[in-house]
Amino acid sequence: MQAYAGVSIVNALPSWYGSSMAINLTLDVNIKQSSVCQGYSPLIDQIISYFRDNYSIPCIDVDISSNIPQKSGLKSSSAVSTALIAEIIKNFKLPIRLSEVPKLSAILSLKAGVSYTGALDDATSSFFGGVSFTYNKEFKIIEIREPPFDISVLLIAKGDRGVKINMNYMRKFELLFKEIFALARRDMITAMKLNGITIGTILGYDLTLINEMLKRGALASGISGNGPSIFSVTKKGDEGPILDFLEKNGEKPLLLEPVKLCEQRLKDQ
Repeated sequence: MQAYAGVSIVNALPSWYGSSMAINLTLDVNIKQSSVCQGYSPLIDQIISYFRDNYSIPCIDVDISSNIPQKSGLKSSSAVSTALIAEIIKNFKLPIRLSEVPKLSAILSLKAGVSYTGALDDATSSFFGGVSFTYNKEFKIIEIREPPFDISVLLIAKGDRGVKINMNYMRKFELLFKEIFALARRDMITAMKLNGITIGTILGYDLTLINEMLKRGALASGISGNGPSIFSVTKKGDEGPILDFLEKNGEKPLLLEPVKLCEQRLKDQ
């Protein structure tokens, strides 16, 4: 089963309201039965344990092929969890609808201790593609919509996140991020810019590259997730000045696109 990376539109940590857009970096999960139950990571082990305890599935081998940097703010954990959950459902023909995959991913991510909110927004866009709007506190998907198709996403992917999150401090910005979420429902690109810059400032990242990309025509630029990856969004065809600047400064940006909604998965609602 395949799932996607994503970039943040609204970070869910301050207010529980989150929004994410899928991009065309992919992760694939395949499984097969095994005679031995082995350990993987806290998240994968939590998912396997859930299905063994509740549906009596056998031990499985899990094979993951991924182009998504880990611990990068690009939704790699949500891609792993949604792809694995859906693969287990498909292979063992379990009575669970695909529409339940993101919510189950969020619940099990919380139980595994790999997410502060469950990241329902990330799981939703990672699995269905498109753009998600969610209220993670209640595991509620508010809206899933097609992304804009006239944009490009330039990504400076960085892994091995080093920033520590202080949730009490993050929650002080609850009202601001509720406003950014409300804006995102009307103007996704402007909200993405405000979110990316604000999160970068709150978490203490250097904003030099972000500001330079905005000066060179980016519609939005900022930190994705909790970082450290940096992205910018441009109109298709307007990437040149930003690409030239980044390459001259020793960066190796990826030129990506939004992922359209997966109609087949959406039909199983």
